[in-house]
Amino acid sequence: MVTRADVARLAGVSTATVSYVLNHTKHISPETTKRVMDAVRELDYRPDFVARSLSQRQTKQLAIFMDDATNPLYGEIIRSFEECASEKGYFVSICASQRRFQEYFDNAISRRLDGLFIMAPPRHYGAETLRRVAGRGIRVITSGYYDVDREQCSSIENDFVSAMRKGMLHLYDRGHRDIAFLTGLTSSMQSDMRIRGYVAMLESLRLACGTDLLVEGSPDFSTSMDDGYALARRLMERGKPFTAVICVNDLTAIGAYTAFTRAGLRIPEDVAVMGFDDIAFSKFTNPPLTTFAIDKRDFGARAFRMLYDSIQNGETTHYVNPLTFIERQSTAVWR
Repeated sequence: MVTRADVARLAGVSTATVSYVLNHTKHISPETTKRVMDAVRELDYRPDFVARSLSQRQTKQLAIFMDDATNPLYGEIIRSFEECASEKGYFVSICASQRRFQEYFDNAISRRLDGLFIMAPPRHYGAETLRRVAGRGIRVITSGYYDVDREQCSSIENDFVSAMRKGMLHLYDRGHRDIAFLTGLTSSMQSDMRIRGYVAMLESLRLACGTDLLVEGSPDFSTSMDDGYALARRLMERGKPFTAVICVNDLTAIGAYTAFTRAGLRIPEDVAVMGFDDIAFSKFTNPPLTTFAIDKRDFGARAFRMLYDSIQNGETTHYVNPLTFIERQSTAVWR
């Protein structure tokens, strides 16, 4: 059986240096790191992670919990998070079935994971579950849980309130007064800042439409293209006038595009449409979609750094991520 001492002899370094390289616990020069890793591969050395976790009281395992694996927004965030985690020697599991969240939490506890990155609204778990996990020493960072216990968990959130304000003003300045909002989420959960931002701007701009043009989903709705299509149909069936529609994300907006065009409405001549996320598809819709961009790679990398720091020092931190407005051809001056 190949040992760490064998790797050290082949690489011409001490066993302590091999440990530093494999555990990412001390900066080692790139040249020395390469010699060690070349020796690891040549000898096919496999570290005993169980023994290491017992000695270090860390498993070097993390998990990402998410409720919508179909949304391309998350792919780049996850990739960036995982790349940063790998550099620090962590293995990352991806858990993406919203119906199995409680099972995921149970497994995280039984496997003694070091940390969790949760990208899902609290309706899938809740404060009591987080207290149970935190009580087992697992560090957590959330995204999408705006009222999380800030002393218990770290959080990274997008600044949807400021973005919604800017989006509403963009449409208002172009003559739109009947501005709808389509969301697969529900305001009764009080969990989505886009809903809060929309309602606040209706009041600030004193728009007569009020919340009559707020079209919400139900617990079985998500934020997919199919749901965007259904929500747009529901909006049109209300029979209330609207000239612009803001959608909870780009997938919802793409679904709404299809519903509007099938109903004979032209974008942006008859209805302006705006989304959130700036996924790759958004620039290829017809017309290209006005949206708000999230720096996905930075978001994922920052989330890992915050979680890593929390694992190391036991403290929580919080960050609000700014969004960038991307104006394309789906919004125009109302005639």
